[in-house]
Amino acid sequence: MTSSQVQKGLLPAGLSDVLYPKAQVQAKTIENLLDAFSNYGYLRVKPPLVEYEETLLSDGPGTVLKDSTFRIMDPLSQKMMALRSDVTAQISRIVSTRLSHLARPLRLSYSGDVLRVKGDSFNTERQKTQVGAELIGLENEFCDAEIILICLKALKSIDVENITIDINLPFLREYLLKDISSFTKEEINKAIDLRDKKTLKKYRFKYSKILLDLMESAGDYSFSNKFLRELKLEGFFSVIRDYYLRVIDIVYKNDASIKISIDPLENRGFNYHTGLSFTIFSETLKGEIAKGGRYKTLNGETAIGCTIYTEKIYSNSKFTPDKSLVYVPYLNINDADHIISKGYRVVFGNNLSSDFEKDAFKLKCQFIWKNKKIIKLNT
Repeated sequence: MTSSQVQKGLLPAGLSDVLYPKAQVQAKTIENLLDAFSNYGYLRVKPPLVEYEETLLSDGPGTVLKDSTFRIMDPLSQKMMALRSDVTAQISRIVSTRLSHLARPLRLSYSGDVLRVKGDSFNTERQKTQVGAELIGLENEFCDAEIILICLKALKSIDVENITIDINLPFLREYLLKDISSFTKEEINKAIDLRDKKTLKKYRFKYSKILLDLMESAGDYSFSNKFLRELKLEGFFSVIRDYYLRVIDIVYKNDASIKISIDPLENRGFNYHTGLSFTIFSETLKGEIAKGGRYKTLNGETAIGCTIYTEKIYSNSKFTPDKSLVYVPYLNINDADHIISKGYRVVFGNNLSSDFEKDAFKLKCQFIWKNKKIIKLNT
């Protein structure tokens, strides 16, 4: 390859061509995930890749996407447009406008590429594919548990194993620290992130004891469930604790195969979420593979959803992209359809070739169509 050809093949940092067979594995993985959502009544939608900036980055989830979003100028309208960096903001727009007339709860699913200004610490790719589901218009423990369980079902449909789910209440920190100065709040948040109880005990404020108790409650299901149930709370905190535990109990009773981690104060990565949220991991994969939680749509309607980070699970896929390939020496669609009906793929040969077997090997075929029969090629 010449230097000129190399130059023409260069792509911007964080962008790459997806080639065969990886592209086929990715496509099958995405379809399997969407099929799992469809089985539970989630209707598929497909928003555009680009929208007006003022629409995409307005109220709702879009408000926190400004720093991760590419902008371009629309030559037709002369207005600024934005390339989506997260599909949830578009779902928020769709349910608040075009689908506002439909009965609630409304269940939607989606898949689509997103483009971000920069990658993350686990994946430097800036173009990613999101697959997700959203349940709009109803807030109760059954809806929260449903999204979690459906997300787990989808992951299991593509053979993700050894799953752990971390269930959180990220809005609690803001409530606990609402009457504290910005500087002190920042210091306390750092201490919570570091699990630094010694530093936290130095601060005295209205909810300091509750904060320490909630931090102490973090752990696996058996420990945290017992700890939180025995914790003496009143009013708002008692109501939230009871709701939290009801959701967790529903998840546990419906799927005891997963590991449940409970951490009420975890809020990292939940930028626009307003209620119960969760992150899903697998022991066989790096980093978080799915995330979700409750939020407010563009018009203030309650919703809960999940997003699966597909780029982190392709390498785990057990999908075999290919059926065996049969070489058909001539162009005959009827013969090809007969072979395909038997569970094979076909590739047509070159009618001008005099050595069909050599041609078949070159095209990586395992069989050849000869005398109206599928014959295995000698390797």
